[in-house]
Amino acid sequence: MKKLFVSVLGLLIFLPTFSIVHAETDELGYEFTTKKASEIDFQDGDFFVVLLSGEPTDPNALYAIYETSEIEKYEQDYGLDDNEITTFAALPTKFSQYYSSSKWITRSGKVSLSLQPKKPAYQEPPGMAGAHLQKYRWEVVKNKHSKDSKWKNTASMKAQLNCHADYPKKFKTPWNIEPWRTETNYHKVVLKGCNP
Repeated sequence: MKKLFVSVLGLLIFLPTFSIVHAETDELGYEFTTKKASEIDFQDGDFFVVLLSGEPTDPNALYAIYETSEIEKYEQDYGLDDNEITTFAALPTKFSQYYSSSKWITRSGKVSLSLQPKKPAYQEPPGMAGAHLQKYRWEVVKNKHSKDSKWKNTASMKAQLNCHADYPKKFKTPWNIEPWRTETNYHKVVLKGCNP
């Protein structure tokens, strides 16, 4: 009986600290979770964020968080792969469709990856279309530059890129994402002008 009591007590202590994440579904039936900007940390995994409501600078702005697996499911459902894209979901998948140029530069003695974005890089369609654009906006940069010795702190670079696309968009170019920076909390990145 004492052993059972200790087990139940341990479970009661553990349960309040364990939070259950409830998935929602978008208009196409794909799952996402909702988080406030201040709760998004790109160090937590491979996901893509779509603004649902609020301003990017607001810590309570709500984002839909799509896991990569849901985006891949969408691509399979609609026949998207590296060789063929259906007309239904003809979204850009190549570097040249998102950026007109990219190069490593030095600013104030520190390395930066300078990107000149095109419109698809900062478009904001809702739901899965937005998550799909984000996936490729990020992957084309990562695939092109991540093997370079200058590439570091991937999660921070992803947060910086998302910030540039979410907030200054076309009004502040080029976008400079800096591998020496380490901040991965999305709200903190946005508050510091995308380069915390």
